[in-house]
Formats: sequence, structure tokens, C-alpha cells
Amino acid sequence: MATESNIDRESSTLLPVADDPLCKEASLTSLDSWITPTDRYYVRNHFSHVPALDLSSWRLEVDGLVDQPISLAFDDVARLPGRELAFTMECAGNSRSYVTPPAEGLAFRHGAVSTASWKGVSLRAVLEMAGVQETATSVVFEGADRGEEEEDGVAFELSYRRSLPLAKALDDDTLLAFEMNGEPITTNHGFPLRLIVPSWYGMASVKWLTRVHLTDQVLDGFFQQRRYVMINEGREDSLEREPVTTVLVKSLIASPRHGEVIQYPSFTIRGFAWSGEGQVARVEVSTDGGRTWADSMLLGEPTPHAWREWELAWQVPSSGHYLLMSRATDSAGNVQPGSIAWNFRGYANNSIHTIAVEAPAGKPIPS
Repeated sequence: MATESNIDRESSTLLPVADDPLCKEASLTSLDSWITPTDRYYVRNHFSHVPALDLSSWRLEVDGLVDQPISLAFDDVARLPGRELAFTMECAGNSRSYVTPPAEGLAFRHGAVSTASWKGVSLRAVLEMAGVQETATSVVFEGADRGEEEEDGVAFELSYRRSLPLAKALDDDTLLAFEMNGEPITTNHGFPLRLIVPSWYGMASVKWLTRVHLTDQVLDGFFQQRRYVMINEGREDSLEREPVTTVLVKSLIASPRHGEVIQYPSFTIRGFAWSGEGQVARVEVSTDGGRTWADSMLLGEPTPHAWREWELAWQVPSSGHYLLMSRATDSAGNVQPGSIAWNFRGYANNSIHTIAVEAPAGKPIPS
């Protein structure tokens, strides 16, 4: 049970992406377990200010189109029936550095993805306490983080707000989480309460949650309409905007790393695969730049919202340079593509991961 925020334990395995706001990602080689240790879990903040909330005064307000607005203390939330699930969360901007031509936004490489065990209560249980009115169609979530953005040359202050369709909010697996990997959520991950929205990109899982508002209106918010939307015309003022929602099927090679001089004559290639649209059904690996593919072995048992580890025992045929690639397929038939349709902010890049390695010895390939 959470009583106070854990001190954030940030490992040297987290790589800096930005200092203001604080953003860090994992090195792929550090992702060596099914559950990501908290100190290796990526950090994506939106503002300079990181809320340091006092548990004794913190409240969760539930209002709007409800029968009875409620204000819940932490203990009120924590005493509800608990739920726990593993969820692979991926930042919508993960792998943005590899979008061509270059896209706007923070230059995340491949490490803004992590899996944690989240414990909390079903959001549905809290909404039922307040009584959802028949006219409600969506739920707006507001965090305690505030800061400044700029649009059309005008600076303005705002809080982080996102909305979900009511049906997604009422899903039993949509959580109000207060524990991460068996301990209170750390400050940078949203202490004391974080929304967890399985199968959606990480922008939906609002941190430092303070308000839940039910409405029959579409949220006209900065982080709903100006960010986390696909803009495909190459102009930020394009009217064609598709919201970023469900995580696309994707795999990454965690070992070897790009440029590594690998063990010869055999090497085990390993990685992770995940999808918000179904279970991972297959991960193929190519060791010749995509000319031929072989099925990897999927490890462990499938879990509804979490990634699947995979590995392939590779018999390296000879010394030389090799291009390794991984390609995932999910149970809905979605296949990881060779490239994505370009979008202005480089969201949802699930293109095939390709790395170069050398066997058996020689000068490493530059990254």
C-alpha cells in the first residue's frame, strides 16, 4: 500500500533524451527481462514542473455528467477491490529518430517502451460510485502537471488533459494504479495515482491524476487535438488529423546491439514483440537483410497486454557483415511493415527493426 512516493531510482542504463521536460529512455541491451525494473522504465514528462503531491491532501475529483460528484482521498481509492496487470507501455514517439524524412518532436530512439506490473483499482468501480449518466460519451482525465506551450506565436499555460471514449474507460482493465512493480509509483511515473490504459500508447495513461470529468463533448484540448494526432500533409495546420490510440504491432532486437562484433559460429538473437491489437503470433528474423526469414521461438505464455520475449539460435555461416531484422505478426493478422506512412510528428513508428553486426572479429560497425 502506498504511503509516500518512492525516491526515483534512475539507473545509468536510462539514456537522456531531454532535460526540460525530463525525458529518458532505456538502452535496448538493458531490456533483459520480461518485467522492466522501475529504474530502467522510460520517463516521458510534458512540462518542466514535476508535481510533488502530498498524499494527505491529495484528492481525486469525479464530476461532470454523474449522478453524484465525489471527492476521494487516497485511502478511499485504495480500499476498493484491487486489480493487477502487466502492461507494455510504449511512448507514441518511440523510434521517432528513425523516421525519414525527419519528423518533429523529441528524438527518441527505440527505448521508450517498458513493461511493468501495475496494481490499483478498476476505473469502472470509481465511475460506478459516482453514477454515469446516460448522456455521457467520453471521460476527461486531468493531471496535476502544468506548464507552458506555444501555438501560433502565443504562449499559454495549461495542464495535461486527455480523454477516452466511455466504452474504453469502462473496460475492466483500465486502471487507476498506485503501485508499480510492487512498490508505490515513483514521482516521475505519476505518484500517487496514474491512469493505466492497456493497449493504447503511453500518452493516454495520465500521470499525477487529480480529476476525472464525464462529458458529452469532444475534448478540444492541446494534447488531444494538437498533439498525439497523425498529421500527414507535412504541415502542422493540416485539417487531416487522425488520433493516435492503439499500439501497433512491433518487435525490437535487444541483443545483439547495432555494430556489435558477435560470437562465432553461433549466436542467440533475442528481443521483444508486442501489439495493442492482438496477441503476438509470430516473430520472424532475417540475417541477410530481408532476403530470407526464419521463425523465432516465442518464450513464455501470452499475456493480454504485455510483450512477448523471443529468440532465435543463429548458426553464423561465415565471417563478415550481416543485417539482422525482426518482423512481428499479431493474432489479428497485422504484420510489422518495412516502413510507415510519414506523419508530421513521427508517431507510431512500428517499422521493421534493422541492425548491422560483424562476425567474428574486426572493426565494429559505426552506429
